[in-house]
Amino acid sequence: MGNLIKTLFLALLLMPSAWADETAPGATLPGLIAWLEQGSPELEAARLEAAGAAQRAEAAGALPDPRLRIEWMGANRGGLDPSRTDSTKYTLMQPVPGWGRRDVEKQGAQAGAALAEAQHRVVAADLRARLRLEFARYYQLHRALTLNEELGGFTASAAKLAQTRYETGAATQQELVRAQLEQVAQQSERLQLDGDLGQVRARLNALLNRPARAELAPPEGLPPIPAPARLDEATLAQRLTETSPQLAGQGAQTSIARSTAELAQRNLYPDFILGIAPVQRGASIGSWDAMLEFSLPLQRASHYAHQHEADAMLSASQARQRAAETRLLAELREHLAALEAARAREALSRERVLPLAELAFKGALAGNQHGQVDFTTLLDARRQLQKARLDELDAEVAQQQHLAEIERLIGGEP
Repeated sequence: MGNLIKTLFLALLLMPSAWADETAPGATLPGLIAWLEQGSPELEAARLEAAGAAQRAEAAGALPDPRLRIEWMGANRGGLDPSRTDSTKYTLMQPVPGWGRRDVEKQGAQAGAALAEAQHRVVAADLRARLRLEFARYYQLHRALTLNEELGGFTASAAKLAQTRYETGAATQQELVRAQLEQVAQQSERLQLDGDLGQVRARLNALLNRPARAELAPPEGLPPIPAPARLDEATLAQRLTETSPQLAGQGAQTSIARSTAELAQRNLYPDFILGIAPVQRGASIGSWDAMLEFSLPLQRASHYAHQHEADAMLSASQARQRAAETRLLAELREHLAALEAARAREALSRERVLPLAELAFKGALAGNQHGQVDFTTLLDARRQLQKARLDELDAEVAQQQHLAEIERLIGGEP
């Protein structure tokens, strides 16, 4: 019994940490995306709208419901009892749309379903891109805070050393003030970073449908950038024309406009109503009547006007589709160029600028310790090292931002 109580007690102690791990996303981008796909009400609404449009397309093109008409002849003598009236007529009528109208309506409804599905994909691609953007910014701020803490340790030591040297007459008041200003600047930068991090947390939680102040796990790192071979412009341009959710949506709108134009042409042909009517006299059916009713599309001017309107809207939709393809291809080229530039900046910072900045700082530090480099030069060298590290971080995050836009355009990962 004692062992059982001890086991339960340990389980209760460990359970909150397990819950915390389960309910605190933020460590990796794939984990955030999985959380988004499970809990985003915006994505769920788009999915349900697409499902509803698919059901609407399934029902389109069916015949209208038939109608039943009952007529009592001589009801003033026999009431509504069919056996006591002069006769009772049961007319069953079935509306039948004109030639080809049901097929065109079916095609239009299917195009509407395709549009809803494309809009669902647009929403999903947009949310994933926004999530990647915010995660990159989240990582950037965490990393910047770490670098700021390292800088804070240096500025605190520098300010303390400057105070000691000033008191012994080995440093000027100007050097002391400069060291204190560096320390204040570092603290001010940290306050700004803390505020920015709070804003990013709120935006991430909003995307994940979580409370704005909910905790997020620290980011483990940025996801890798695809190799240059996977970012080939010609390949991505072809993929954009084939799989872009935005182009798919515009194509579906063009299909809807085409169906509307075809329906306007079908309005020049009549619609029909077929009917059959057994007539009851007494207790038996005495005769059968048949009925054919059809519309007469004689208002040609009106029909032609609607047809010209539909044709114009179809041409406009086709023009918008061509314009959208041109614009999206230009955006793809723009983000690919920007991503390559950011990749080159990262390589330059990592391979050239950062090693030189570290070398300069180490040299300034050694020179200052031997009295060969003044204090201001040492602070400048440390600030240059901080800038080089932040520039490398900015280049890494810029690649993630442009990759997010590329994924938004093509509707998935390259």
